[in-house]
Amino acid sequence: MKPKNLFLIYSVIALILFSYGCSNEPDNFAISADGVKVSFTQMGKGEPAIIFVHGWANRSSIWDETMSHFSVKYKTVAVDLFGSDESYNKRNDWSMALFGEEVAAVIKKLKLNQVVLVGFSMGSAVIAETAKLLPERTIGLVLVDDLQDVEMKYTPEMIAVMDSFLMDLVTAPTNEKLVNGGFYKKNPEKSFQRIETMLKGSSQTGWRRSLQSYFKWVNENCIDSFKQIKAPVTAINSDMEPTKVEVFRKYAPSFQAKIIPDVGHLVFWDNPEDFNRLLEESIQEFVNKSKLK
Repeated sequence: MKPKNLFLIYSVIALILFSYGCSNEPDNFAISADGVKVSFTQMGKGEPAIIFVHGWANRSSIWDETMSHFSVKYKTVAVDLFGSDESYNKRNDWSMALFGEEVAAVIKKLKLNQVVLVGFSMGSAVIAETAKLLPERTIGLVLVDDLQDVEMKYTPEMIAVMDSFLMDLVTAPTNEKLVNGGFYKKNPEKSFQRIETMLKGSSQTGWRRSLQSYFKWVNENCIDSFKQIKAPVTAINSDMEPTKVEVFRKYAPSFQAKIIPDVGHLVFWDNPEDFNRLLEESIQEFVNKSKLK
């Protein structure tokens, strides 16, 4: 065979192998509006897609068991907010609005047309910002154990105490601190091991600043954000403190709360059966409302 023909054959083979390799390359990140790389994991198929957003100083892996359960029926996506896991970068702004941009970037990357946003703790603020960016794609929001009193404001003294307590909790965690802080009530040894694993090796860059940004959002942006959101809002909360439903409905008339008794802040770890049942119930309510539009 002539050298020229051999070169052509080898070139074609190389192109095929290159294309195959590119098409099978892991594609688990999106680029946010400000150029930040945002990683995510996805499982399953089906609409609506369920977008899980973690809380402050933790990772998307906090949702692993919940994602696995819902991926049997739905496409499930868990986002790692900036500063968590693979999403680390040298950003100077740690606002809830920019976190919301990150979640929106993942939804756009995956070309999802109908989503339910699920946010745990600080993640509730993040999904509120995401819903404002993507109102045509968001059919419902689920706030998980957060914003029980939407009119509550943090005083400077409260912020200082919370900052000190929470930073100590994540930089020097112990089972005793987490139990006494109300983070979990069931299976404390297993839960503590999961938290230790999640925190181990995490970059602490931005932890304090994102915590301060969350307090600022609650004080200055929370009510206005929910006034702008047209999608129905549901909370799945513990009974550690009362959820002021009528207060919330002044700003989001569709708001409803579903309470799981005798659990800690990590309601979906302490009682996954009830949490999954209530989340499925909420998803179906959102779907039915979206069909009426």
